[in-house]
Amino acid sequence: MRTIHRSMRRVAVAGVASVAFAGCSTDVKDPTVVQASTIDPVADARVFSLSGQQNFYVAYGAFINNTANYSNETWSGAVRNETNDIARHVIVDTNVDLSGSFWAPMQTAIGTNDQVVTVLKGTPTFNTDIAAARSSLWSGLAVEALAEIFCQGVLHVGPALTPAQMLDSAIVRLQLAATIAGGITSAEATKIVNIARVGLARAYLQKGDNANALTAANLVPAAFVATTVQVDDPQARGRLSNGVFISSSGTTQIVADPFRLLADPRVPWVDAGINAQDGRNRLYRQTKFPSFAAPIRIASGLEARYIAAEAQLKINGNTAPALTLIAERRTAGSQPPFAGTTTAAVLAELMQQRARDFWLEGKHYGDVLRNPTAAALVPAAGTPFYKPEYGNFLPVACLPVPFSEKANNPNF
Repeated sequence: MRTIHRSMRRVAVAGVASVAFAGCSTDVKDPTVVQASTIDPVADARVFSLSGQQNFYVAYGAFINNTANYSNETWSGAVRNETNDIARHVIVDTNVDLSGSFWAPMQTAIGTNDQVVTVLKGTPTFNTDIAAARSSLWSGLAVEALAEIFCQGVLHVGPALTPAQMLDSAIVRLQLAATIAGGITSAEATKIVNIARVGLARAYLQKGDNANALTAANLVPAAFVATTVQVDDPQARGRLSNGVFISSSGTTQIVADPFRLLADPRVPWVDAGINAQDGRNRLYRQTKFPSFAAPIRIASGLEARYIAAEAQLKINGNTAPALTLIAERRTAGSQPPFAGTTTAAVLAELMQQRARDFWLEGKHYGDVLRNPTAAALVPAAGTPFYKPEYGNFLPVACLPVPFSEKANNPNF
């Protein structure tokens, strides 16, 4: 990741040097800022697309941390009333956590990656440019992430969009990424194609288009795994390191009891030996991501298999693929064989295994909203909150667009 910043600085220095021949000063006032006049957006598309990719990595860590609190994958050990309200599903559009924590970072990922695609669209090599495929991919995944959990969406300070419209926008971007990368022979291009296919399958599934979800999922190799690239750079951990590990190293993120008590190796945790910030709940820390440099899984053949199994359940009630996957994953989780037979029971168990496999990977909240009657490991509305003075859990619901977006977007 450091090479991105060095490349950007080389671009700035080269630009300043060229200006010197015209009699201008060669002083670099701020080596951390790239001067607009020195940038060729087409020639530097690789640098900008990699920067957009990193924007997604940063936003994804924040997205995981916050949605985990909403979906009961983690508990709040904080003392702030706002954080505790979010944890029990009292969510208002004025809460700063809703905007700054992950709405704004995801919008940055969308904007920067879309800009790369826009700049490159007029070039003769657009249809074979890995930078265009890369940026279209990360923009598509960011749009999809917001579409899955927000009641409405916004793109580029535009008007309000429905979740279905947002998912359609994600699908367009992911299809473009797969098409461009599919015509390129390289390891990265193959990776982009398969990430895009998983993303397409997930977007179609969330939208209720189960047939297309199944088609896309079946194209992904079973052994495929794609992860973020994280680096332990003490001077840039907020930008380059694993954001989940950063947050869980504090005293406000607790592994939620419903997950912790599963005794499942897919949900690893450790007793920190102290109480959380609130002074009352024991601090249990996740160990799924054990370091600043730990990668985060973004897409996989395993997720594609889950999507295909769910799609077939919903298309024609075919339980066979789901039961095969359930048996395999229960073995992975040291659980006895599953005895359910009805479609509803199989779907509920499939969501149970999916919640364990993808714990702290930013997928559970969307799963709960997509399958509310088969929601796994989420307290029912009316269940006492783990800090009783706050009241009971409310139903899990989609999130409102943050007030800051509504107040500053003239087209909303």
